[in-house]
Amino acid sequence: MIRYHGEGLPRSPRVAVMSNDALGNYVVATPMLQMIRDRLQPAELDYYGGPRTRELWSIEPLLDGRESFVGLAPRSAAKLALGKPPYDLVVNIEDSSWARSFAAMLCGEETLACGPCLGPDGRSDLPFEDNERGRLWNDRKWVAADLTQRYPFLDSGFIGEIFCRLAYLDGAAPGYRLPSAEPHMSTPEVLVATAASLVEKLWPVGKWKLLIDDLTKRGLTVGLLGAKPSEQRQFWKGDQAEEDLLRVTSLIDLRGTLSLPEVVGAICRARLVVTIDNGIMHLAASTPTPTIALFRAGIDRLWTPPAANLTAVVAPADGAVADIDADRVREAVCGAL
Repeated sequence: MIRYHGEGLPRSPRVAVMSNDALGNYVVATPMLQMIRDRLQPAELDYYGGPRTRELWSIEPLLDGRESFVGLAPRSAAKLALGKPPYDLVVNIEDSSWARSFAAMLCGEETLACGPCLGPDGRSDLPFEDNERGRLWNDRKWVAADLTQRYPFLDSGFIGEIFCRLAYLDGAAPGYRLPSAEPHMSTPEVLVATAASLVEKLWPVGKWKLLIDDLTKRGLTVGLLGAKPSEQRQFWKGDQAEEDLLRVTSLIDLRGTLSLPEVVGAICRARLVVTIDNGIMHLAASTPTPTIALFRAGIDRLWTPPAANLTAVVAPADGAVADIDADRVREAVCGAL
C-alpha cells in the first residue's frame, strides 16, 4: 500500500471506507461518503462498519457494498477482505489496532491508503504523509481551540469536516445523510436521550427529573430514546439512571422499540429533543427538529454538528456534563419550544 496524497487515483476508482460501529462515528462519516461519491465518481464505493449501525448503512443507496468488520472473528474478517480484489483507495477513520489491520488486508501493493493502516511488512503502521494532513492525523489535540489556526485548510474544528479534509476532499462539506422511516407507533412530543459511551458525558438523574417534570407540567409527553437495556449495559453508561428516571417521572420508555430509521422519523415528528453528547444527538442534527445537546467543555468544538436546529449547552471550563446547571438547560428548552 502507498500513502494517499490526494492524487494518483485511476478514473472511476474502487473505494472502501471504514469506521467503527458507534452510532455517532458512522453519522459523522456521512458527509465524507457523500463527497467521495460526488468528487471521485467511484465505480464502486464499499462501506465496512459494524452491527450496531447496520440499520443505517445497509439501506444507504450511496453505497455499493456493505459489510461488517467490527465484531467479526479475525479469520472470518481475513476471508472477507481477501475475497475482494484490492481497492484503489482505502479510507479508514477508525484508529484501533483491529481497524489498522483490516485496512491493510483490503489493500494491495498499489492501493492508496488514507488514515490509520498497518504497514506492508506488518511490523509497524504505515507512516502518515509528511505534510499538514499527515501532521493532523498524528495530532492528538483535535479538541484544541486553535486547531483551525494550526491547520488552515480546515474551515471548522468539526470532526465531520476534518475527515473530509484528511481525505483531500475540498469545498463545502454537506450535512448528515440518514434514512428516515415513519415509526410504527405513536411517539411523544419531546424526546430525551440520557445514556452515552462515557461517564463524563452523563447528566445527573436529579437534573433530568427537574427538566422532565417541568416539560410534563407544560402538558407535553416525554419519551426516552436509547438501546434496549441488554445492549445498553454492554456498550453504554447510564442504564441505572434510565431505570431511575422511568421510576420517578412520567417518561415513556421507547428504548429498543424503534429501528434507527424509525428513531430519525420519530425525531422529525417531535417538537423538541434534549440529549447529551451521544449518537441520538447526531441523528437529531440530521433533522429540522429543535435539539438541545449537553457537552463537556472543549469537546463541543470537535463534536457539535454545524446544524441550524442544534443548540449546544457546554459545561464550564474543565467541567463535565454533570456540572451543567439545570436552569441553563431549562432556559435553552424554553427558547426552543
